[in-house]
Amino acid sequence: MKVLMLAWEFPPNIVGGLGRHSYNLVKALNSLGIHVELFLPRGKYTIIPGVDYIILPEEIKFSVYSNVHNLSVAYLDLLERVRAYTDAAVMSALTKDFDIIHANDWLTALAGIKVKELAGKKLIVTIHSTEYTRTIGHPWKFIEDIERMAVQKADVVVTVSEYSKNMISRLYNISPDKIKVIYNAIDQNEYSKHRLNANSKLVLYVGRLSPQKGVDHLIRAFKLVSENDKDAILGIAGEGPELGKLIDLTIDLDLQGRVIFFGRVSEEELHLLYSIASVFVMPSVSEPFGITALEAIASRVPTIISIESGVSEVVNNTFKVNFWDSYQMADIILGILNYNGVGDELSKNASAEIKKLTWENSARQFIDLYKQLLSN
Repeated sequence: MKVLMLAWEFPPNIVGGLGRHSYNLVKALNSLGIHVELFLPRGKYTIIPGVDYIILPEEIKFSVYSNVHNLSVAYLDLLERVRAYTDAAVMSALTKDFDIIHANDWLTALAGIKVKELAGKKLIVTIHSTEYTRTIGHPWKFIEDIERMAVQKADVVVTVSEYSKNMISRLYNISPDKIKVIYNAIDQNEYSKHRLNANSKLVLYVGRLSPQKGVDHLIRAFKLVSENDKDAILGIAGEGPELGKLIDLTIDLDLQGRVIFFGRVSEEELHLLYSIASVFVMPSVSEPFGITALEAIASRVPTIISIESGVSEVVNNTFKVNFWDSYQMADIILGILNYNGVGDELSKNASAEIKKLTWENSARQFIDLYKQLLSN
């Protein structure tokens, strides 16, 4: 079977979960004997032996989506890149031999729709998150229109959680029967179970700095933590459009020296942070899934997650909070930091719980879906 895979993010060009998902799914599909034709914007990428990389023309360069909402110029530039990607992908795709089309998010959806119309092939669109949730209810209409068209034109829509499925169905008025949930996964072998005895009392966040992620709520909770534990430190790893606002909030709350903004970190640095963290917090306002929570759990870090997340559907052995409840969040953080063993048993059980979430299992579900579409 030959799959035409349309992607935008791919290692090392990773902004969030989309890039990790694309890489690990393609790698797993390839290992299971699926021939993948991978279409990507210009850039240097991690090579998976056996996968055919189609790097689109020089003028179409990977663009970081996470930062565009503050800058109209960057937004317009991104849209031009998406249009150029669409045109080039369609022209190239029509010269290829493939059985099915698989597009990822709005960035590649237009290309998928056009290839479907011209080649007469079935189309799967994976929606990793919606424009409405990314912007906390202030969507760019053009992007929202593309998403609406994508879910209408696709033969099947795939998303990463029941939480996201319900959101897509409600926002775009499509039947839940058209939407299939295939959860994200993790390769636990890549994450160390060895905890460094750094005595750091590090409270860790990893992810994009965007309104959707709720990092401001975590900083407010940490203010309460800092008043009760003079040794606690909040580490924030990631970048995004909210960085300036979050730094200002840190200053307003007089948390200079207690909050560290690491910026974008390498994989090696990320693994080190997980190994010394005392607690990991994912305070999202709206989170379709939450791969970083899986990474923390795989690293045996006691984990606190927002109830408003997809990962909360598949992991029970974590602390779950309302993102807006800074007092509850602070109480749990303090409990983990100051009472030995509070999070240890939970983190051990959570690590066992996610063993079923492998990329091979996810890839097999996609293959079953491909076969089902091709047989109809």
